Amino acid sequence: VEHCIQRGLTVLQGDFCEEIGDYPENCFDVVILSHTLQQIRQPKEVLLDMLRIGRRVIVSFPNYAHWYVRLQVLFTGLAPMTDQLPYDWYDTPNIRIISIKDFQRFMLQFGMRAVRELAINTHHHETKGNQVRYLKNLRATYGIIMLELAQNAGQRR
Repeated sequence: VEHCIQRGLTVLQGDFCEEIGDYPENCFDVVILSHTLQQIRQPKEVLLDMLRIGRRVIVSFPNYAHWYVRLQVLFTGLAPMTDQLPYDWYDTPNIRIISIKDFQRFMLQFGMRAVRELAINTHHHETKGNQVRYLKNLRATYGIIMLELAQNAGQRR
């Protein structure tokens, strides 16, 4: 945050859900919500607010439809734990599960469109992920989506 401010960038660090209403419309080119969507109580309202204050939004989230997560549930009958989801069910900050496919359906339902989508597969020892180009919902550990309001989407709010 300090580095960004030193470079003249506007940065918000704090409870975004509480402070987002203080920002005027279209005051940012891009707003980023990284690894947080699964922990927000009202994701629809937060994303629509983000699109109100920014022209585009970049969202990243762990993909709960990854094949390893599916197999854990199938074979153990227990809540999954992975490098990307390292918490027990009783100790997790995550309050919802999201898949890439879920988020794509959400965007359509609420008048948003993907400008760019990136699915990546990461492992705990890697510093960056490998891009997944096919069977994304099954093979990617994370979804990263840049979105904007679709034309005439303001009517659906």
